Amino acid sequence: MKFLRLIIRNVGRNKRRTLLTVVSVSVSVFLLATMLAVISALGSISELTGGEYRVIVRRNTSLADAMPESYRQKIEQVPGVVAICPANWFGGIYKEDKPRYSFAQFFVDAKTIFDVQFEYQISPEEKAAFQRERTAAIAGKKIADKYGWKIGDVIELKGAAYPVNPSLTIRGIYSGPQDSAFYFHREYVEEALGRPGIVGTYRVRLDSPQNAPRVMEEIDRMFANSAAPTKTETEAAFAAGFVSMLGNVKGLIAGIGLVVVFTITLISGNTMAMSARERFTEIAVMKALGFRPGIVLALVLSESVLIALLGGALAVVAAKVIYQFVGLGEILAIFLQNFRIDTGTIVLALGASALIGLVSGGIPAWNAARISIVDGLRKIA
Repeated sequence: MKFLRLIIRNVGRNKRRTLLTVVSVSVSVFLLATMLAVISALGSISELTGGEYRVIVRRNTSLADAMPESYRQKIEQVPGVVAICPANWFGGIYKEDKPRYSFAQFFVDAKTIFDVQFEYQISPEEKAAFQRERTAAIAGKKIADKYGWKIGDVIELKGAAYPVNPSLTIRGIYSGPQDSAFYFHREYVEEALGRPGIVGTYRVRLDSPQNAPRVMEEIDRMFANSAAPTKTETEAAFAAGFVSMLGNVKGLIAGIGLVVVFTITLISGNTMAMSARERFTEIAVMKALGFRPGIVLALVLSESVLIALLGGALAVVAAKVIYQFVGLGEILAIFLQNFRIDTGTIVLALGASALIGLVSGGIPAWNAARISIVDGLRKIA
């Protein structure tokens, strides 16, 4: 600790260079923290209670393309299907068109949503009130707590994808593994649109997870030659599709993260090498005063680690602010339900920062420790 003041003074010697290095490290660690959170969320999708019993049916072209409402009766006849609920993404604006006011909004069949999402926990009275009233809505506990909603509150939404501005009364608050969504009646929007009878997705509950491959194949084969062919996926695969990735999603994200960290390590290493070269004479004087090579190595390496940790700390604070307080995390949590910057992610991000500092400062510190007093003093003009 007796050298801490010296380390801090050396870090602030060239403030512009230090600031740029800190910002570079913070950007890379911010991206790394985001990737770690996405990997964690993707890994937990399949663990959500009830998710293994559901498949999602959509158009095989794009989620923006709808399916006829008549598909529902045909899907219900497929062996292994227990319940089905049509669901359309609404995407309305709440209060202001800003990320902190964004949350998942769906208009669904109120009679069957609880049969399909059977893990939702809601009181019988609230469930009955929601199903009975056409302008009723239910909210997940997570978003209800965020906005301070309670039973009886009126929520005004401004339609973005649909020319409808619904005024909805919260009649229930549900809890469960996926409690960050907002549901209201399909009939409400259908009547306002003139009953076009189109469906964005069908949520299908199965009698057994083992039947999922057969049911998905049979549904897609049923509509293969129709005007609106389908693509049926497990709930986990459907959620993963919203991050626009296929195949080994975790491996791809991890690979990108490693490339980002490696690149910033090279940049930081170059910065530390420049700093060490500028101080060869100073280091030679320190050795002449009795500083051993090990102490010199530790001092230069500590500077590198401190700069990297400053960048890492800035990154995790920015991630917390952007994803939690600004609300951008709510957008990602729409389909990555467990997306969050948790303690584990913060620890890993700071560990990566320290590693960047150690690796980038290793060679410059080693060279500084090896410099001879004569070679260093020779540079004095």
